Amino acid sequence: MSGLLAWLLLGLAAPAWAAPSLTALDFTERGPGRLDVELRFSGGVPQVNGYQTAAPPRLALDLLDTTSALAQNRFALASGGVESLRVLAAQGRTRLVFALDEAHDYRLERRADRLVVHLGATPAASTSSAASTDAATPGFVAEAGREAPGVSHVSAASTSRPRVEALDFRRSDTDHGELLVTLDRPGVAASVSGSGRQVTLTLPGVMLPDAQYQTLDVSDFGTAVTRIVPRRDAEGVSFEISATQAVEPLVTQNGRELRLELAPQEQSPRVATSNSAGGATPSYSGKPVTLDFQDIPVRDVLSIIAQVSGLNVVASDSVQGNVTLNLVDVPWDQALDLVLQSRGLAARRTGDVMVVAPAGELASLQRQTLESREQSQQLAPLVTEFVPIRYAKADTLAGLLRGGEGVGLMSERGRVTVDVRTNTLILQDTRDQLEAIRRTIEQLDVPVRQVQIEARIVIARDSATRELGVNWGMSSPAGGRFNLSGAADGDPSSVPTTSDDPQSYGGGLAVDLGNATQPASAFSFGYLSGDVLIDLELRALESEGKSQTISQPKVITANQRTAVIKQGQEVPYQEASSSGATTTEFKEAVLSLEVTPQITPDDRIIMDLRVNNDDISDTRFDGAPAIDTNEIQTQVLVDNGETVVLGGILTSEQLHTLFKTPFLGDIPVIGQLFRYTQESNEKVELLIFITPKIIEDRLAIR
Repeated sequence: MSGLLAWLLLGLAAPAWAAPSLTALDFTERGPGRLDVELRFSGGVPQVNGYQTAAPPRLALDLLDTTSALAQNRFALASGGVESLRVLAAQGRTRLVFALDEAHDYRLERRADRLVVHLGATPAASTSSAASTDAATPGFVAEAGREAPGVSHVSAASTSRPRVEALDFRRSDTDHGELLVTLDRPGVAASVSGSGRQVTLTLPGVMLPDAQYQTLDVSDFGTAVTRIVPRRDAEGVSFEISATQAVEPLVTQNGRELRLELAPQEQSPRVATSNSAGGATPSYSGKPVTLDFQDIPVRDVLSIIAQVSGLNVVASDSVQGNVTLNLVDVPWDQALDLVLQSRGLAARRTGDVMVVAPAGELASLQRQTLESREQSQQLAPLVTEFVPIRYAKADTLAGLLRGGEGVGLMSERGRVTVDVRTNTLILQDTRDQLEAIRRTIEQLDVPVRQVQIEARIVIARDSATRELGVNWGMSSPAGGRFNLSGAADGDPSSVPTTSDDPQSYGGGLAVDLGNATQPASAFSFGYLSGDVLIDLELRALESEGKSQTISQPKVITANQRTAVIKQGQEVPYQEASSSGATTTEFKEAVLSLEVTPQITPDDRIIMDLRVNNDDISDTRFDGAPAIDTNEIQTQVLVDNGETVVLGGILTSEQLHTLFKTPFLGDIPVIGQLFRYTQESNEKVELLIFITPKIIEDRLAIR
């Protein structure tokens, strides 16, 4: 009988233990900027915690141990200073988030099984402060003669003032100073004031025992912080912190432990989000937000950031714990990084969805994703494709796809074969991998730009080189004719002008090849712009017999491909072997020009030049002639169509001619009347003009 009675009593008591449920909402506008929201419950009014944010203006009310039975979770109001209301229910708690047009005071009133939220038009005294979660909720009015649930929930032990149990200072992994304050209870309010090299941490209403009341000299820790001086009075305790340079304070709270991190301002705090580059300084561009909370759940902070940023935030079940924030006008993405850093979390963003979880959990998830992708690659069917190559060599591209010592594009199951006859690649791989390979081939199989290299090899007499050396720097079209400036002695410091045209150029030789002090076999260089009338000058000198163009070859070569021009002969010579047999070998004695052009992104041309001028000498060794060699290797940068000049390959022609009358000219003394001699000493110089021109696509070369 007694057992049956006990079961009946349990059955009657079960409804009393059921969690309250929010069943209905009523909205009443009381005037401009004033709105009353009546919340109806089944099971009694629950405990309420609330807080506000200033940017954006929001009011959040948490109904603890409450479920939601509402048919909808979003209400568009646009009245009484409230834009909208969202109702969120999860993990035995229901949250009401009011989107306000500006921050207002609010007041809570309990009426039996109802709770009325009075939103007034008077601006809140401190719009950035959170409603206290301590003894009583501000603005809560209890019904006369009845106790307000959720208000008198403070235990007797909490009526005493909180106190500091331990103080510690350490250097973090990033060489920042960290002050650790261990309290006897969680949820203690903290604030930071000051800036630069003086920062004060204030704990209102907190007691500091005599054992902890001492100055801390922390200059030996190798951080910017040097000294921490505690101060205590009837209002609480504070810590005055001195640093050698300006520091940026950051307060975080985890249970009973409060941590103040002091980072030099020129150093950015570590970013815990996974999309930040390792070691790179992060840049923040999010909308500024103000967060001033004491011991607020991390999940609540993420909800606020989601509303500000407009992102969809998915928090893992492992995201737990509370945090204390005092951030004013901080970009929301920076605030997010600080919160994640304080709790060892990381974030990964894909489109408009951001997943927040412990860093290890995200890394494990990414690893699982990669493993799943690899398994899919192993199971995907192989597809065969024939890809004709138009401009490149198929075997060269095949080597790139295989990778060799580098990283190839083929998967472990993929294969590539080359058909040399048709210059075609035969690819076999998964469909996704083939798509990536096709995109790569489209980038590589493009026509290579070409360069036309025109060379003029000219033999010039001594007088011609002097004249040409002057005219190189001076010839330029002007009004249908060209103006000349001359310097008979080749001295660029004194150049007379033969034209009164203001466009006439004077002074400054492109290259002085007529200087008598130039040593033999020494090369000289010069540049001629594209508008210089080289052909006209050379033809004029040829007509006067002062120069001779011995070769004018033109060659077209691809970018970064070597072009070779040779002119000369091969000299035979005998070579004996160890058995005594002789063979005839040939040695080149040629004038050769080797050019390798490289087109720069700004359409200029870098040329690697190699010039050889070999000649047969009169000296012989065992009957074989010696070969005189002159060689130069250099690299020059010229504009498109500009001419580079190589000179200084100098030879001397000495002539001694005797004219006489036969027999009479041989008579001593008297014979001088019947003979005479003629001697000449003339220098001959080899000049090489090189003009590279970039051939544009679809340009016809004639």
